[in-house]
Order: sequence, then structure tokens, then C-alpha cells
Amino acid sequence: MKIAEISSKRPIAIFMLLMAVVFLGFISFQHLKLDLLPQIEYPYAVVITTYMGAGTEEVEELVTKPLEGYISSTPGVRRFTSMSMDSVSFILVEFDWNVKTSEAVGRLSRYVDLATRDLPEGANPVVVEFDPSLLPVYAFSTEENCEDVVSKIKRLPEVASVEVMGKPEKIVEIVLDQEKIKRFDVDPSLIETILSGNLVYPFGYVSDSEGNIYPVSVDGRFENIEDLKNTIVGFRGVKYQSLLQGKVPNILVPVRLRNIAEVNITNESVQGEVRVNGKKASLIAIYKRSGANTVKTVREIKRILRDSKINYIEAMNQAYYTERAIDNLLKNLLYGFIAAFVVVLIFLKDFTSTIVTSFSIPLSLTITFVLLYAFGLNLDTLTLGGLIMALGMLVDNSIVVFENIYRHRSLGDPIPDSARKGAGEVWLAILASTLTTVSVFLPIVFFTGFVVRLFKYFAIAFVFALSSSLFVSTVVVPAGTRWIKPRRGKLTEALQKHYRKALEWCLKRKKLVLVISFSLVAISVIYLLSKPLGFLPSFQTNLMVIDVKLPSQSSYEKTAEAVKQIEDYLNEHRDEYKISSFYAEVGITNVYSQIMGRGQNEARIMVNLGGSRREFAKNREKLKNAISQLNIPEAKIEVLEQSQQIYEILGYPVTIEVRGDDLSLIQEKAKEIFERLRELKEVKKIQIRNSFEKEVLHVRIDRNKALMNGVVAGQVFLDLQTYLLGKKIGTLRTEEGTLPIVLKKAKSLSPEELPKISLTGLKGDVPLGAVSRISRRTLPSIVEHSDGERVVYVDLVSIEGSIGEVAKKVEKLLNEIDLSGVKVEITGQKSFMDEAFSELQYVVYIAIALVYMILAAQFESFVLPFVIFFTIPFAVVGVAFAVFVNGYSLNVPVLVGLLTLSGTVVNNAIVMLTRIEQIRQEKGLLEATLEGAQNRLRPILMTTFTTIVALLPTALSHAEGSEIESPISWVVIFGMLISMLFTLFVIPVIYTAIRRKVRV
Repeated sequence: MKIAEISSKRPIAIFMLLMAVVFLGFISFQHLKLDLLPQIEYPYAVVITTYMGAGTEEVEELVTKPLEGYISSTPGVRRFTSMSMDSVSFILVEFDWNVKTSEAVGRLSRYVDLATRDLPEGANPVVVEFDPSLLPVYAFSTEENCEDVVSKIKRLPEVASVEVMGKPEKIVEIVLDQEKIKRFDVDPSLIETILSGNLVYPFGYVSDSEGNIYPVSVDGRFENIEDLKNTIVGFRGVKYQSLLQGKVPNILVPVRLRNIAEVNITNESVQGEVRVNGKKASLIAIYKRSGANTVKTVREIKRILRDSKINYIEAMNQAYYTERAIDNLLKNLLYGFIAAFVVVLIFLKDFTSTIVTSFSIPLSLTITFVLLYAFGLNLDTLTLGGLIMALGMLVDNSIVVFENIYRHRSLGDPIPDSARKGAGEVWLAILASTLTTVSVFLPIVFFTGFVVRLFKYFAIAFVFALSSSLFVSTVVVPAGTRWIKPRRGKLTEALQKHYRKALEWCLKRKKLVLVISFSLVAISVIYLLSKPLGFLPSFQTNLMVIDVKLPSQSSYEKTAEAVKQIEDYLNEHRDEYKISSFYAEVGITNVYSQIMGRGQNEARIMVNLGGSRREFAKNREKLKNAISQLNIPEAKIEVLEQSQQIYEILGYPVTIEVRGDDLSLIQEKAKEIFERLRELKEVKKIQIRNSFEKEVLHVRIDRNKALMNGVVAGQVFLDLQTYLLGKKIGTLRTEEGTLPIVLKKAKSLSPEELPKISLTGLKGDVPLGAVSRISRRTLPSIVEHSDGERVVYVDLVSIEGSIGEVAKKVEKLLNEIDLSGVKVEITGQKSFMDEAFSELQYVVYIAIALVYMILAAQFESFVLPFVIFFTIPFAVVGVAFAVFVNGYSLNVPVLVGLLTLSGTVVNNAIVMLTRIEQIRQEKGLLEATLEGAQNRLRPILMTTFTTIVALLPTALSHAEGSEIESPISWVVIFGMLISMLFTLFVIPVIYTAIRRKVRV
């Protein structure tokens, strides 16, 4: 091989090339973004529409349904779900995964714009592309003035927005006293008319005789709060209509605003509050831009907080888990390299030789970092997982090249010749083995499912690393062998001698060996097929969520009292459970909590636990049991684990959608399903989503009575708005800034007072009860749709066992229930699991076909690839053993491990059969088989054990970031080990048997 010969002749040039690669790799590594998961496009968008004052039913009929009609006809929409609640319509749209999200969102926006003409006035939909960055990336609380800090954080390029929660806005509130209005005999309509003149308005231009133009504006704004209080808002005994008609008494008695109303600067009316470590506080939540790096964003935020020297409490940190996960995976990478180095040293028994071959690992990783940075990829748990999986294999090609060059040096060949011959003889073998290994991941690019998209980045990192190792083995290793002196260890010779005897025994007993081998394969396949299907392992974080729910009519103040009891317990036991901080969102604290359907009767407490992963897992369980046992009247308490980004998309393990047109019927069927599913022992927690109802006062206007009393329906709405919500009438400049002025006709109202409120009519004031019928009604707080149909979700929030096993029992149970009149579908993680298994199944089929093509091309034979292919079913024996020992279900990591093995285990057979075929040109079949297998014993043992020990740190790890990589590692470890044994003893048996019968 010419390049190997040049490399051995010019070691200094190769060394300089390495220095350049290392330099570029170091710079690339420093600039790689750190994140938990790859930055993939989530094909989701949300359509949010506010229609203030409308109830759930009105929002559903007038807003949600018209929008759904247009969304359903939008090209590229896969499915959509909606929630209709008081004043808000929320529609989640999922596009086809193979479309570009930005283009799909653009099309959706155009269709939504068309829908606005069918919506009521005041309902303005907003289309937003969904991204996990819609959730805060960091949150903190402080009692100090932090306006400058917030301004600096807002200017960070990674930050999209900053929201201050729990800090009510200041307003100028005008509360009319209805008794005083009657006593002073002031017309209420005149009060509103006069106060509504608080504005400045441009009225065009005037010009003088010299041609100068002067803009004209009329300023009717109040100068200050005293000016507002002293404003004349009417005259005793004078009606507004009289003024309009010019019927004014001779003596006017003015009435000022302060005579009939309370005017104060106060906090805006709120429906919730934020509490940090048990105290009422404001919470500053920071949202990152789409595509921004989580870890870098949080580091910059914390730098600003540190430089500002303010005292603050960290309430949320999405980078915490990410940093720990990345750090642990990098440690596993380092430990794996050290372990692989030790294995190579044990076999070679020469430190210099070990340095030459093992150096291919860091060098290949360095080149991989350059490639990752060049292609704009992140350093996340999946790309690092791909690197860890490839770690032990990075030395394989170098070992094979080194071994063959070493053999030629032992035979007395000069350095350039031994490098040329040694690398040249195995070049096709290592090329084929590299191609077979990386080709198994090539089909992933043709599939667009969510899970396959995630593992695409695992595959890319794996392919980059293996490809880099091929370059290193053919360019760098030949240069390094220049300083190696031939030496053969007694251990290796003894191993080869014993191995040859064992192989001879197997070749003499072919039938027995094959029967035992294929029996083990059959047993393993049957065992794996009997295992239940699983999905993805859960991510255990340091966050715990406590959900509190009171009866639907409860105010947030009452909810806060229940929350305080939990907070008191947390404060009393902070040291026991290693609680670093906690915060509570009580009631409706921001738009997100309203969109998620949270009411004033609900609260969520986020608890940050310290310590190692094992410690906070243990403390989480203890705290969960303690909180669940707290006796708080009327409060329903649920303790959950905070999920990571991936589970925000996937949903609950199993969800049953009950759909239909009749809401009462689907609710009835959902309750029946709920009761039956509770009987399953595998179901630990089950819920009917958003099932709570609320009691409302329904005001039905009698239009005929209203007109008879001189009241029009539109005036009723305006009066009720002023009574219940308040009416904004401009702004006022104050010492606390420019504040909105809100006019209210009453401070608060009781249900008994509602019929008595006065409406403005042409014949005078009319009580609401005279023109309407007021009744109490019980309505659902939220009405949900799935693809335009009403739906009720039954969620299996927590299960014991695999998703596939539980889903089968759910399906069996559903078949026993009378579901006439409704449609039922199982979704949630189950649907993603089915999609993932379907796509991975095709990936495996295509991968095997590609591997066969590569082998057929290398050996110029249609038959020899089948001999090599027998290593794959033999690897299944190892997979079954890994599943059995660790108690895994047949889940996605197991399948990814099997996919990795299908391209890896063939390499030992390739190297062995390539050597056997070379020797067979000079010797007989049996002798060529024995000698070829014996020659390749040491490289096979070395490559297998370096891969195994390099994966052991990750396989044994229980730290953050190992949830997915650990099961993959165990599958690959056992698969490689068992397949190696079959390769050494069974593949030669199959090869000789086929060689004698078939011309290949």
C-alpha cells in the first residue's frame, strides 16, 4: 500500500500533520455546544387565541371549531389536538416529520389568517412554532432591585425573553361607590363619558399665511392623580341625555370623582402568586432562543448574576442535569480509553507498541470533534453515546494493521516493505469491516420518526469516529511502527497453540458443534420474542414536582394556604432530604399556566434535590411517601418526577383517547375505562385528564325584556365588563411610571349581588335581574378535541412493567367494554414506540442487505458473505443474555445495540476469512483454516476485549446521562463476547463445510 510506505518513510511529516489535527480538534471541542439532546426540528406549532370574557363552550363553538376547519385542510398537517377553556383556545398542530417546520408553520399561518374572518371580533389567533425553549431555561428569585440585571440578561444573544412572575403590575384603580352615586344623583353614563376623554389625539394640520404648517393635537389627559381625583364627572340631578339636549338647570352642582369613588395606585388583580422557599416572591424566568445552547445560556446568566453581587435563589436550572450528564459521559469516555489502553498493553507487552496502536483512539476522537463542529452538530448525550460506543472499536483497524506489519517485521522485511505489505494485505479487510460497521446506520437517514431522528445523531458520531480510525490506521500507524522492534510474547504463542488444538477438535465434530450452536440461537430468539416490548428508559433528574389540587371553586388564596402546609414540611426537613431550593406556582401565574388549563384551585411545587444521583433518587422516594401522607383538608396531592425535553414530546406511557360528538357519552365511557383500568396491578397511577368541572353563574339575556326596559344586549356586556373585569380608560403619569387607569363599578361582587347590579338604559338604570335569567350550571373546565372530534383522555401516568406488556392488557380490557357510540385509540408513548419499532425493523433489514453487498464485493463471492453473516445470529445469543441478566424489556436501546452489533460482529469473521483465503492459495483447506484462524487470534482477542472494556465504565454507570447508553453498552458487550467465541470456533466449521460442498 503506497500511502503506508510513504508514511513509514516520512514520520516527521506525519507528526506535523497530527499536530495540525490535534490543534484543530482542540479548537473545535472548545466551540462545540453542550446540550442534553440534539437540536432537531420539532414539527409542531401552536395556535393560541384569546377571546376575553368568553366561557369554555363559547370558545369551543366560536373559536376552536372554525380554526380546526381551516387547520384540517392545511397541507402537511399530520394531526392536531385542541383545548378550549375560559377566554383561551389552544391548538397543538403536528406536521409530517419529513417537512421543513418553518415552511409548514408559514402555510399554517396563511390558513389561520383566512380563518380570522369567521371568528368573533376580539379573537385574534397567534401561530407559534413549538420548541422546548418555550419552557424557561433558568429561573431565579431575589428580594433586591434587579432591573439592571434583567436588562443585561435580556441583551444576551441567546435569550429570547425574560418574564417576571408573581410581581403584580401597578395600576391606577377607580372603584365607583354605587351608594354615593345614588346619593349625589350622578348619571353613571356621564361618569364614563368624561373619564374616557383621557387621551391625546392628533387632528391634522393648520397653516399660516406664510405657508408654515403646524400639527394640531388635542390633549385631554390627566396631569397627575390629584387632577384625576378632582375631575368633575357630573352634576347633581343632571342626566347625560339632558346635557345632550341642552336642558341644563340654572344652577349646576358639580360632583368630583373623589366624591363618588376610591382612586388609588394599587396592584392589578391577580389569580395566582409565586412562592420561593415558602415565602411570597417574584420569580424571574428566562427563555432561550430556538437553537441556542442551553449550557452556554445558563452560564452567561449566572455570570451576570455573579457580577451583579445580588443575593438570589436559584429556582430552575435546565443546564444542571445536562452538565452533569455530559461530564459523566466525558468521564466514561476517558475511563474507557484508559481501560482499552491497559488491554492493548497486556496483549502487546510493550509500552511503545501500545502507544502507537492506542494513540488511534484520541486521534480519531480529535478528528471526530473537527467533523462534528464542521457539520454544525452539538456535543450531547446521543453524540457522546455514539463516540463511547465506537471508543473500543477505534483501535481495531490499528491493531489489525499493526499486527500484520509486526508479522512482516518478524519475518525480517525492511521497515518500508513491511509497512507497505502489512497495510496492503489487510487494507481491503479493514475497509470492508469499517464499511460494514458504519453502513448499518446509513438507512437511518431515510426515516423521519422522532426516535429515529434522535438516534441519527448517535449514528453520525459513530460513523465519523470509525471513519477517522480508518484514516489513522493507514496513515499514522505505519509511521509509528518504525520504532517498534519485533518481539513475540510467550503468552500469545501459548494461546495460539491451545486455540489451534481446540479448533481442530471442533473441525472433527462439525455436526455436534453446529447443533449446539444453532440450538442456542433458537433458544435465544424464542426468549427475546417472549419479552414484552419497551420504549425508552426514563431520565432521573434532581427535580421533583408536587401537584396540589383543591375543589374547583377554590380561590388561589385558599390554595396558597394548602401549599403553605407542604412548604412548612419542606423547610423543616431540608437537611434530611438535601433540598437545595423549592418554589411554588399557585393558581394562574402566567400565560403558560393558563394554556395548560391550570386554575386558581391548583398549584405546582418544584423541589430541587441535591447530592449524587443515587442520593436524590433515594431522597425523592422518601419525600414522595412523606408528602403523600400529609393530611391537608380537601387537597389532592400528587408527587411526580420532572421529565426532560424528550418526554415533553412523547407524553404519558399509555393514553386512551375516547372520541365522539356527545360529550356526556364520551365522559361516561372514559369513566368506565378508568374504573376498569384501575384494576390492573401494573397501573400505578391513572387519571382522566382535565376531568374537573366548575360551577358557573350563567346569565341568559332576555332580549325582549331588555328592549322593553330600554337596554340593548351590547350595553349589558359593556356594563358587566366594567363591573367584573374593569375597563381601561388610558394611562396616567405617576412617580411610579406611566400606569394604566382601570375603571370598576364595584370592588367585588357576591353571587347574591349579581342580579342587583345596575345596567344603563334609555329609561334609566335597570337591575340585571330584570332583563335576564341567572342560573348556576356545572360545566367542564376544559373541552378537548382530537382531529376536530371531542375527546377525553385516560392517561396511564405511571406503570409497572414495559409499555408493550401493559398496552396488550389495555387492549384486551377495552375489547371487553361496550364502546358503542365512541371511538377509542391507544396513543401516548405507545404510538411513538410502535413507530420506532417499525422504522428500526426496516433499518435492520436494509442494513443487513448493505452489509451483504459490501462483503460480496470484497470476496467476489455470493456464498462467503453468508458464512460471515452467521456471526449476527450468534450475537443474538449475547443480546438475549444481556436482556436476561439486566432484566431489560425488548426496548429501543436494545434494538440500537443489536443494530450496532450487526455491523460490528462481522469484522472478526472478515479479518479471519480474509487471512484464510490468502493462505489457501498456497495450502490446503484444513491447514489454511487452522493457520489463518491461528494468525488472527491475537487481533481478534484484542479488538474484542478493547471494545468490551472500553464500554464497561458506561455499562456500569448509574450517573446522569447513562440512561440510554448503559443498556446499549451491555447489549454490545455480551453480543461481542459471545459472537467472538462463535467466530473463533464455529465460523471455521461453517466455512470448511460450505467450502467443501460449494464453489465460492
